[in-house]
Amino acid sequence: MASNSNRKGKSPPLFHITPFEGRTPQFDKTVFIDPTARLIGEVIIESGASVWPFAVLRADSNRIVIGERSVLLDKVLVESPKDHPVVIEKKVLISHGAILHGCVVREGAVVGIGAIVLDGAEVGKNSIVGAGSVVPPGMKIPDHSLVLGIPAKVIRTLDESEVKRSEDQLAEAYEKSRKYLKIFWE
Repeated sequence: MASNSNRKGKSPPLFHITPFEGRTPQFDKTVFIDPTARLIGEVIIESGASVWPFAVLRADSNRIVIGERSVLLDKVLVESPKDHPVVIEKKVLISHGAILHGCVVREGAVVGIGAIVLDGAEVGKNSIVGAGSVVPPGMKIPDHSLVLGIPAKVIRTLDESEVKRSEDQLAEAYEKSRKYLKIFWE
């Protein structure tokens, strides 16, 4: 991983990159970060991931790791408190306005619009946290689950068509991020 200063091509957009106590966000040239996004501290973004307009990733107390091809859409807030790093595994879709605070989101999961996932919670592989849901601290969501409500409850197991629909949404966002990456860098 290299910091944004190592990208090749034309001058980069004015990212809001803030080192904190010697920890600097790291990502490579395959990552799309909208110029309005803010990254603070030890944020590590793996290849092909994307961070959309007005997202804030604050890792001034612990690290945030964003896996390959994961998508953090507009106005997402991710914060890692001292005792809980944030890990978003590969091919995860975090929808508009979601808040992730000290949690783990496993591969292929979707966190819906405006959903909140709190300290020590874990969203299982290929699960969906429905829009507006609040996943309480420490909740462990099984793989392939649909979770809804305040507080969130497991409603049922997802079928293969629902998992496929999530994969299609992620693929569409990934392809669109490649177009934006091209606009800003080539």
